[in-house]
Amino acid sequence: MSFDFLLAAILSARAANTVPNAEYVDRYCAELVGIPYASDNFTDSEWAQFKTCREVMNERRTYQ
Repeated sequence: MSFDFLLAAILSARAANTVPNAEYVDRYCAELVGIPYASDNFTDSEWAQFKTCREVMNERRTYQ
């Protein structure tokens, strides 16, 4: 699966009004990108994808 497809799934979950807690968001995004949770073993590209995922997921938390 591509990152874009999975990001679209996140957006649809946001539309369903599901708002996970901050730790869940970090764990979910790490899994989505394919990096170990709380690791520093990732590429610049993976880090950018992780940050984008967190921003999208946390945007929903902000508007609740």
